[in-house]
This record gives sequence, structure tokens and C-alpha cells, in this order.
Amino acid sequence: MKTRFALCLLIAALIAAVFSLPAFAVTEMVPVYFRYEHDPRLNPSAMADIIADPSAVYGFSPSPDGGLKEYASFDWTDPELVNGENGREARIAYHKSIEELYGIVYQMEEDGSSVEEIARAVSKRRNEIRMESYDGDPEGLAVMKARNLEKYGHEEGPLPDELYEQYGSWEKVIEKAFSLNSGMDACLGLYDDYYDIYVIIGQVPQDQAITREYAAAVFADLFGAEDSGASGDVTAFSDGTDVSPWLSGGIEAAVGAGILKGYEDGTLRPSAPVTCAEAAVMLGRFLTVSGYAFEETGNEADIGYVPEWASAEIDCLLRAGLIKSGDGFVCSDALSAQQLRTLAERTAELIGLDISGE
Repeated sequence: MKTRFALCLLIAALIAAVFSLPAFAVTEMVPVYFRYEHDPRLNPSAMADIIADPSAVYGFSPSPDGGLKEYASFDWTDPELVNGENGREARIAYHKSIEELYGIVYQMEEDGSSVEEIARAVSKRRNEIRMESYDGDPEGLAVMKARNLEKYGHEEGPLPDELYEQYGSWEKVIEKAFSLNSGMDACLGLYDDYYDIYVIIGQVPQDQAITREYAAAVFADLFGAEDSGASGDVTAFSDGTDVSPWLSGGIEAAVGAGILKGYEDGTLRPSAPVTCAEAAVMLGRFLTVSGYAFEETGNEADIGYVPEWASAEIDCLLRAGLIKSGDGFVCSDALSAQQLRTLAERTAELIGLDISGE
């Protein structure tokens, strides 16, 4: 037992000797990963408009190059501004104004209605709500009807079939009916509140796989890897250009530190589901490069077969108590979102990272 534990220390010494690297330092800010139950970085539609920003109140701010660029110059680190009447309060008020539409979606989804049926229903009701908003204002209603007649050829506003022809999918018709912007919701602390809608309209899959690039990015968050000075060239891999732009900083740091090494065929496979064994090796290497000294905890979890290439790191994680019996950790299985969360939370506790946000 002591011999195997000593191997953990030897691995740490060997990596330190082979790689002359700046040590990773635990960040003082709550990592972006812990800001939400559902990480916006797994939603490409959201990330097209925003960037991960640990200094921002909710961990995200508008990208100067995205659809929310007009808001990029605001101070997203200022809680009063972000949570004020022109920020979070206004966004909450907007969502409340269309609560009826959310109710339609949730009920029809529960009843087993198709996406097309839901899209037709919310689009029709959205037009009716716009009409009703002019109650007591006949002149305003007349102006709106005239504008619709000129633009769409009828007074009631755009019809579902017209919207489908314009946007190409029923999911997009639903999104437009709500004027949804998951990126803005992420910037204003509301992403989890409306996550189910993002799933229904297809922005994120129901059962989303945890990819190699995402697992590496989450671990990079924990150790402040992007601020370490380590940076590798992901384009050295034949599929390096496939790395998601919003995860590239953490991936480049992991490659530069020798944590993410790729496969013998020269690929990185960033979008491939990460196995439990691969994730364990990444985490073990991050801990080693950060200078963590593994300590014996007495944890004797039996996780079954462990491949030789992952045995040293997995043994270290077992003995540090990061992998335990009951985790469902099977080396060849795809790592689940819950398993990643468990590893991240235990690692944060181990390295003294405060994730409470208080």
C-alpha cells in the first residue's frame, strides 16, 4: 500500500522534472463552472454572444464581437449595475411579462406535444398578447395592425408557417416568439431559471455528453491555469481547430503544461465524450503541476479494472479521496455531468478553493 502511495509522489517529481512550467495557483475568484448548476459554456448559442468572465458578477459578460456587443462596455463587475433596474430587474420583468407563454410550453411538453405544435401555439398566442397590449388604445392598435398588414399581408402579425420559412426550424420559431437570449440570461444570473426552455428549443441536448475539452476546461478553471503563463499550440494537433473558441484558453494552458497530450494518431478529439479514466488522468496531472502533495486518506475504494496508462493518476485520486466507492466510476465509461461535479467539488475542498461565492 505504501509502495503504491509512494508512486504518487514519484509521478509528481517526474512531471516536475520533465516539464519546466509555471506552477498553477488556485484562483481567488469562484470559478465560472460553479456559478450555475447548468454551465452556459455547454450552450453554443449562448456562447456566441458572451464570454466567460470570472470577475463578472455572474461569471459571464457580453462579447464585444457577439450579438450583445452593444452591452460589452458596461461594467459587469458592478453588482448594483448588473442587478439594478436596467439590468437583472428589467430582465426578470420581461420574463414575467411572458409567463403565460412559458406555461404553454411546459404544459404542452408534459403532454407530449411535438416541437412544431408548441411553436404554432406560442407563436399564435404571442401575436394575441401583442394585440391585447393595446387594450384601451385603439389608435395604437390601428397603427400596429396597419404595420402588420404592410409587412406580413395580414393584421395579426407573422404566422407560424411564415416564421418557419424565415428561420428554418420550429425550435427557432419558439426562440423568436420569446425573444430568448440565453447569453443575456447567463450574464444576469438567470440561466438556470430558464434552462428547461433552452433544452426544449434545442440549444442544449437533453442528455449532454461531457467532452474532453469541457472536462479539461473545468479543471483548468479550478487551478487558474489560464493565468499561469502555460500555453500550448492546439493547432499542432490535426483537429486542434475543432476546439470551441470559448474553451480555448483553458485547453491551451492544459496542452502547454503537458496535461492534455492527445492521441498517438496526432488528434486531440476535443468534442469526443471523455471517459472516467481520461478525466482522472487530467485531474491527476493538474494536481501534480499545481504542486499538490498527495496525502494518504485511507480511502480503499475498488473501482474494478484500471488501464495501465491511467493507473498512477487514478491511484493518487483514490488515495486522496477524490474517487470513492458509490461514485459509479468505471474507467471505460463516459464521465457523467454529476461525476464531473463531484470531482470538481471534492477537488475544490482539497485545494482550499472557496466556491460558496460569499
